[in-house]
Amino acid sequence: MQEIEFEIDRNAVKNYFVAVWVLLCFCIPAFLFSPIGCLSLLEGQQSGFITIVVILSVLVLFLIIPSIFCLWLCPQQANNLRYRLEGTTLRIDGGVFFLFRKSIPLERITDVALVQGPLLRYFGIWAMRIQTAGSAQCEATLYGVRNPEEVRESILSQRQRIDGEKAADA
Repeated sequence: MQEIEFEIDRNAVKNYFVAVWVLLCFCIPAFLFSPIGCLSLLEGQQSGFITIVVILSVLVLFLIIPSIFCLWLCPQQANNLRYRLEGTTLRIDGGVFFLFRKSIPLERITDVALVQGPLLRYFGIWAMRIQTAGSAQCEATLYGVRNPEEVRESILSQRQRIDGEKAADA
C-alpha cells in the first residue's frame, strides 16, 4: 500500500494555536472580571484594596499562568500533528497529553471542505474539514496542510478510484 504524508506548515499552525490560547486568556478574564469589578465598585467599598486583589488574582489565574503554559503546549501540539493517506484510509495523529490516532476510511468521506476564517487567514493557513457519511458534524479538521487544494483533490480522487474499483468488482 502506498503512503502519502501531507506536509504541514508547523510554524504557522503553532502561531495559530498560540493566538487562540491568547484570545481565550483575554476573553475569560474580561467576562469574569466585568461582573466582579462592577459589583465591588457598586457596593461602595471604602477602599479599592479588594478590587485590586480581585484584579490581580484574575490576571494571574486566567492570563499569566495560561500564557506561560501555552508557550510550551502550542509547539508540542503543532509538532505532534500528522496527516497521511495509507491505501484506503486517511490517518490523523495528534495530541500532547492524550494522544489520538484516527482512521477514516476513504469510502466514508463525502466532502472535504476548506475553511479559512479571519484568524486562519492572518496566519496563512486553511482548516480542512472532513465530512463523512452518517455523521452530522465534521469527522476531523486538518490544520495547516500545505497546498490544501491539491490535498483535497488527492483525497477525493483516491476516494473516487476506490469507489470505481468497488463498482468494477461488483
